[in-house]
Amino acid sequence: MFESVAGLIAEHKAVQEELSDPAVHADAARAKRVNRRYAELSRIVAAHDAWVAASDDLDAARELAGEDEAFAAEVPGLEEQVAASAEKLRRLLIP
Repeated sequence: MFESVAGLIAEHKAVQEELSDPAVHADAARAKRVNRRYAELSRIVAAHDAWVAASDDLDAARELAGEDEAFAAEVPGLEEQVAASAEKLRRLLIP
């Protein structure tokens, strides 16, 4: 799921490196354009990171649910968190 995000994460890293170039800031229009794109991509990367973390937490809770009821009790809440994170990311990816 969300395979298209890999390209956006790579672009985010490239834009971040571009922002460290003093030549970018010498051209106000270019700096504004690059900063705007960086802000857009940062929201997507943050949402993706939140979705991955929630998915990892859910996987761990499911794995440990058989051994500890406390983890079993966390599963429904984590499932909702994963679904909410996925929906937020999906909305950010809509052009």
